[in-house]
Amino acid sequence: MDTEHRKKIENRLTPLQLYKLTPRTNCRECGFATCLAFSTQVIVGQASLDACPYMDRSLLEPIRAQLAEQHEAGIGVSRESFEKTLDFLRLELEKWDFEKIRESLGARLIQKDEGPGLSIPYFKQTIAITRKDVEDESGAEVTPWEKILICNYVIGGAVEPSGSWVGMESLPNSVSKIKSLKSHCENPLAEHFAGRISELPSVVEQIGKPIDLSEEKVDFAAEFRVFPKLIIRVLWWDADPSEGFQCRTKFLFDSRVLQTIDLESLVFASERITDHLLGRANHHH
Repeated sequence: MDTEHRKKIENRLTPLQLYKLTPRTNCRECGFATCLAFSTQVIVGQASLDACPYMDRSLLEPIRAQLAEQHEAGIGVSRESFEKTLDFLRLELEKWDFEKIRESLGARLIQKDEGPGLSIPYFKQTIAITRKDVEDESGAEVTPWEKILICNYVIGGAVEPSGSWVGMESLPNSVSKIKSLKSHCENPLAEHFAGRISELPSVVEQIGKPIDLSEEKVDFAAEFRVFPKLIIRVLWWDADPSEGFQCRTKFLFDSRVLQTIDLESLVFASERITDHLLGRANHHH
């Protein structure tokens, strides 16, 4: 590694530095569950600095320039930055009393060598989370992105779903995410399964379950329980060439979903579902 690049890495902006400039109120107006989650996503290039209405604009200009330079040099989007993010999330976890939050998350309390932890269903796997790490109880790999998603679920504190289903467009501050969901999830799933809806039940079974929504006039519907209190539905309307209709796919979320998890995590969970259904389980954006 040349000295120049090493110097850049040593002087890089970290989520914690950015976090210190936020109001630290976790008001969620930026679309993230916590100010720390927002800071983290800005550093890894997944969120805009301007999403927080409360940061002092005069302090942001030098940061904006440094961030652009970091992203161009590929700093911050690497595995090290995920580790940094996870370190911050672990610090956040230190503040939580697992016994108190266990029930709202739908988790079980477990005792590990390194202290108490939580056992949480994640799709059809079971995840053990302690203040030190997040691991799959079956020993399968948990990617850094997934660890961040799981920590965000625990830190965000889940609420009971309302049972009322809405599209991404009905969620506040979701404008920029609607496009990501369409291009990364809804469109690829519609194209892939057009005229092949009959293949869906067996593919869905691996991580979710088919549900009957025939009264909605859909050709196929499935439900994916990402976490006990985070369920995502996906609906398909097959192509009808005689009517000139193309295959369409729609993701639905509980109307209270943003009280459980932030928008960025929601899109990531939707991408995980998409990756599984398209048979690219190890593929990440």
